Amino acid sequence: MSLIINVIFRGLATMWFFTIYKIVIAICLLSTLYFPSFSYAEIIYATHKYVLGDNDSKNDARKMCFLEAKQKVIEKAGTYIESLTEVKNARLSKDEILAYSSALLKVETLKEDWKMSGDNMAVILKVKADVDTGNLKNKFSKIRKDKSIQKEVIEQQKKLRHLEKEVVQLQQKLGAVDSNKAASLRKDRNLVFKEIDELESKSIAVLSKVHKITKNAIQYIDKGMTKHEVESILGKPRSILFYFNDARYNYGKVWLIFPGDILQCIVNGQCFESRYSCNHYRVVYSECLIQ
Repeated sequence: MSLIINVIFRGLATMWFFTIYKIVIAICLLSTLYFPSFSYAEIIYATHKYVLGDNDSKNDARKMCFLEAKQKVIEKAGTYIESLTEVKNARLSKDEILAYSSALLKVETLKEDWKMSGDNMAVILKVKADVDTGNLKNKFSKIRKDKSIQKEVIEQQKKLRHLEKEVVQLQQKLGAVDSNKAASLRKDRNLVFKEIDELESKSIAVLSKVHKITKNAIQYIDKGMTKHEVESILGKPRSILFYFNDARYNYGKVWLIFPGDILQCIVNGQCFESRYSCNHYRVVYSECLIQ
């Protein structure tokens, strides 16, 4: 009798173990399905020291120091971003990564110190850049998909690097001239600083196109519109995918799905899969539907 009870007990224990095992496997599979990737933020720091010359004001020194510190932190951030698996899979060149990082990352001053360095005053700046991996991955992907934005970003970053080198050269000349020539050089350098500020503003404007296109798609487009009606409002899509004969139009952060010629739904780009129909989204991934 005890042998029978022991066998039954072992059988129940085995069934219990495999039931728990199946539940754990199911949870793991569901987690990879609904949460395919996790974003996290890495904070990159850099410090730079700038020693004032005879023709420098404190404001001049602060600008030059920030320029050098910013270059340091962008290069460090670029190296970190280059190591990410998602970026490696995108097969971006080192120059592309540096250009996109410089355009997308916001650099902030954390600390400013003024100290004597020998006989001269020096300013020491500590700066940081927040690298949100999920956000950067999405933005990198959008830039890569839009050739016009890609070209503008790369060209603007090349111009910025050229202007930054020009500022450094003018600063070096400024430290080796008398006060009479210094005024003219300082004026030239300030004009270059102005060009840098204007170019950085244009860079922000280029990147905001993606946001504007998304907003327009959500605000002005409705289900039931034809492809022609959509394009007359939003212009040509940034990219088009086909699944069998159904077209998927991309506008910024959203995708429009056309079975035939009629818009049937608008899907959030973060969970878009080209193989899924509007009906599939309604039944399985309703949270992804915007319309």
